[in-house]
Amino acid sequence: MTKKKQPAARPKLRRATPADATPWKLLFAADGPRAEIRKYLSRGEQWLAEIDGLVVGQMVLMQTRVGTWEVMNIAVSDDLRGRGVGTALLRKARALAVERGAHLLEVGTGNSSLRELAFYQRFGFRIVGVDVGFFERRSRKLQKQDGIVLRDMVRLALPLPAPNPR
Repeated sequence: MTKKKQPAARPKLRRATPADATPWKLLFAADGPRAEIRKYLSRGEQWLAEIDGLVVGQMVLMQTRVGTWEVMNIAVSDDLRGRGVGTALLRKARALAVERGAHLLEVGTGNSSLRELAFYQRFGFRIVGVDVGFFERRSRKLQKQDGIVLRDMVRLALPLPAPNPR
């Protein structure tokens, strides 16, 4: 019988400011190379999850098309995975997208990222496509996760309700 992890203390979520140190370790946990991350960091907005003043998670949210926002990068400290921090960040992404009039929230993850695929689908995202060879085009060195070669980008989408009129 496996023990269910206790939820982490409720993280404080806030938009990163220029004064914040860039949490490269968290960004690299979800993506790479640095040049690619820098591109969407400069165009998107980074949100930090803090517990007791420590950054324990982050996400980068960006409008990719009219009515569509995408979670470009999301990661949580290893010791807090599975304890609600990632879910809090996704809830924030959904709320922000709805507030801004979006009808769709998107995310992409690797074909070998089984834990992440489950996480997004539990949240309500549905698989809408596969960018075959995405990671093969991006890197000369193929990585493996749980014995599965990372080759393709699995695209997921979450339809959003219309914002409440004020």
